[in-house]
Amino acid sequence: LDPVRCTVVCRSPSDLCQFASWLLSRGESLGMPVVRIKNRFALADATQIDGYRDLMMSVLFTGRQDLSIIGEIQLHEQRFHRNKVKMHRLYQVKRASEAEQII
Repeated sequence: LDPVRCTVVCRSPSDLCQFASWLLSRGESLGMPVVRIKNRFALADATQIDGYRDLMMSVLFTGRQDLSIIGEIQLHEQRFHRNKVKMHRLYQVKRASEAEQII
């Protein structure tokens, strides 16, 4: 579940790794510890649909009255992000089960 989601676009793989390390080390003190990481850069090419790659970090935010919510932070390298934006419509078509879902 990820009702709250954001994307961080990094200029290079090095910047992406630096941001991920920063969030892992500081997340707790920021009030949103990392509770799960999904690294799609590390998967074999055969397991990746359309070659898509990103690093997803799920964070747990606990607010007032102990209300908690899971948020997702997607880390993209700039070139992959540009392709994701271009390919989004094709992604919608591939996932649709009815024509009305893509109109």
